[in-house]
Amino acid sequence: MELSRTELRWLTSAVDICDEATHKQWRVGAILVRSGNVLATGVNRYRNDPSQVEYGHVSYHAEEVALRRVSDPEGATIYVARLTRSGKIGAARPCPRCQALLLEHGVHTAVWTEPQGWGKQRLSRLIHEELAITHTRHASAVHPLFG
Repeated sequence: MELSRTELRWLTSAVDICDEATHKQWRVGAILVRSGNVLATGVNRYRNDPSQVEYGHVSYHAEEVALRRVSDPEGATIYVARLTRSGKIGAARPCPRCQALLLEHGVHTAVWTEPQGWGKQRLSRLIHEELAITHTRHASAVHPLFG
């Protein structure tokens, strides 16, 4: 399965907003899109002082920030991108917690960056069972963004 030009454009837009993230180790951007319209964007950001709390409670994920900014994301697709500290494309597959949040809000498709291409999946209520997830990765030759 290939990404359409439109899907690649949305994924590129998610890469573009990564620099807005306040969490500089994990610069992640997310865009919720439905019917060709941006519903909301989000970047990961600190929610607590890293020196005062456990690491797992330090930041809001970009997907979560985007969901908080829209009243009705039902039927949207989320595009998630990550830039590493060195500015290279990184893996940005939504974590199980974000997948559950997305499903809870009616978002059933996720597209994300990978170091050598991209991934796309139809989110499933059985998110913890890999066999229930349709997951596709493609080589960097698909689009110059990922070269």
